[in-house]
Amino acid sequence: MAELANIKKDDDSMPIFPINRGYIKRKKFYNGIAVFFAVMAFIIGAFPVFHIIYKAVALGHKYLNWRFISTLPTGFPIGAQGGILNAIIGDVYLIVIASIFAIPLGIGSGLYLSLFGKKRTNTFLRLLNELMIGIPSVVWGIVGFYVFSTNAGLGFHFGFSALAGGLTLGFIMTPIIALLTEQAVNQIPAGYIEGALAMGATKWQATKSVIMKAALGGIFTGILLGIMNIIGQTAPLLFTNYYNTGLPTGITGPGGAVGDLAMLIFIYIHEPSRILHIKAEAASVVLLFFIFAVDLGLRLINYLTRKFL
Repeated sequence: MAELANIKKDDDSMPIFPINRGYIKRKKFYNGIAVFFAVMAFIIGAFPVFHIIYKAVALGHKYLNWRFISTLPTGFPIGAQGGILNAIIGDVYLIVIASIFAIPLGIGSGLYLSLFGKKRTNTFLRLLNELMIGIPSVVWGIVGFYVFSTNAGLGFHFGFSALAGGLTLGFIMTPIIALLTEQAVNQIPAGYIEGALAMGATKWQATKSVIMKAALGGIFTGILLGIMNIIGQTAPLLFTNYYNTGLPTGITGPGGAVGDLAMLIFIYIHEPSRILHIKAEAASVVLLFFIFAVDLGLRLINYLTRKFL
């Protein structure tokens, strides 16, 4: 019995699987190499972006003040004096109009594809959605011109206006929101839906009360990516809105055109004026902060919605 106890004691002290220290060292070495190349890839990819931001700040820093963002452009050439208030307000117009159109349509499309559609219909709609994501923005601009802006032929005849530009940008946003919404819903555990249905809820009640709340993070990600995608678009607005150096008096017709930061930068950088070139650099920094503010705002709304709903 003593010998058996000693054997058992010796067996307990030995590891079940022997440690291969050479294998662990090789793994650590390979992991270190992978981390090194990942860091180098990040530096190589990020350096041009940070260098551009640095140059923009270095060149346009003297215009980065409250007067620059709170006054309208004046002087000759237009914009040599004053600020970029028209472009900031115009971007708000375009984002709001595009979001009003795209968010309900995109979320509804994503929910339909994930929960309600039939297989053949879903296959066709997914293909159409992917094709819409891949359409170049200049093509959307041409479509928007003939559907919303031009006064000739069929269409809504909104003229060069915020409504025409915003709706065109909404078409760019919609497939992105639909894709992210569908993916978010597909990641919800099936037990959530089955539990709601087992409690007697209809499919629509389960969608509204359970699925939407569970997928809220993914839906807000889709909205955020959609808005980030349309901020900075110039080609669609060239055909549907163009540019307004003043404030809009409406959203359609002759007074409905708005300014926007991307178009302002595009116009200023092509003018033969050193002052406007410097203001274009300052406006690009403002555009970055504008995107950052929109990002933070949407994330805050997402946080508050998930916390209190």
